[in-house]
Amino acid sequence: LSERIALRRDLPEVRHPLCLQQKYDSSLPTASVIICFHDEAWSTLLRTVHSIMDTAPKAFLKDIILVDDLSQQGPLKSALSEYISKLDGVKLIRSNKRLGVIRGRMLGAARATGDVLIFMDSHCECQKGWLEPLLARLSSNRNSVVSPVIDVIDWKTFQYYHSMGLHRGVFDWKLDFHWEPVPEHEEKVRQSPISPIRSPAVAGAVVAMDRHYFQNTGAYDSDMTMWGAENLELSIRTWLCGGSVEIVPCSRVGHVYRSHFPRTFSYEEAIVRNKIRIAETWLGSFKENFYKHN
Repeated sequence: LSERIALRRDLPEVRHPLCLQQKYDSSLPTASVIICFHDEAWSTLLRTVHSIMDTAPKAFLKDIILVDDLSQQGPLKSALSEYISKLDGVKLIRSNKRLGVIRGRMLGAARATGDVLIFMDSHCECQKGWLEPLLARLSSNRNSVVSPVIDVIDWKTFQYYHSMGLHRGVFDWKLDFHWEPVPEHEEKVRQSPISPIRSPAVAGAVVAMDRHYFQNTGAYDSDMTMWGAENLELSIRTWLCGGSVEIVPCSRVGHVYRSHFPRTFSYEEAIVRNKIRIAETWLGSFKENFYKHN
């Protein structure tokens, strides 16, 4: 189905009317967008790349770094290299061993030169004006990890569904991530419907932070395997190290959520190991709650 849809398509305008009135300074920091992929479908990968290029102002987009995590599919080899070579500001790095998303993102981050790092999954589509609100927030608050509102692209129909109410990311004692409506006490803190939302955790799909802040607080945890729960580790560490985690309502990016996970490696095992790593590293005496529930 994805192959039958144009690589570039117009998405419905779903931002709050106040977002359309925002004016942004020309001195915003620059961004490097890092996309790690393994055997992603050609069409969804390139739709992600084109949607970034079509919606991000050139002045603020330093580069897009694609990290190929040992893909085996034919089209992702020389055909992809050739296609990417014609795109301005897009770099392709190939890993010669399987890294998983956590180490793959770190490989991309090591090559990035933008002031801000934006980690994005390889099956996303960006709304107009998604980049500037993230950069503006980080320029006024360097010690934060920010995320756009993540809209849903249905994996069966590729239809774009925008989330109606505002939600924030939370986690339970099993260290599972969930969405919940923004609670009343947090709504009271916000000055306007487009103010940032303080969030216990970010989703892993799209996350942005100052490059130096990312490196200085320890990047991703390279002892976590493959992928899973790295967004929680990053969120918990940011709060514990005096930073903040926020969702920026004027920035919106669609993400294809799939209903099943590939069984090529033991996803369950990797995620449990990563959760234990979080509990042992950051939860202190609260880790007993995690072990009781899991």
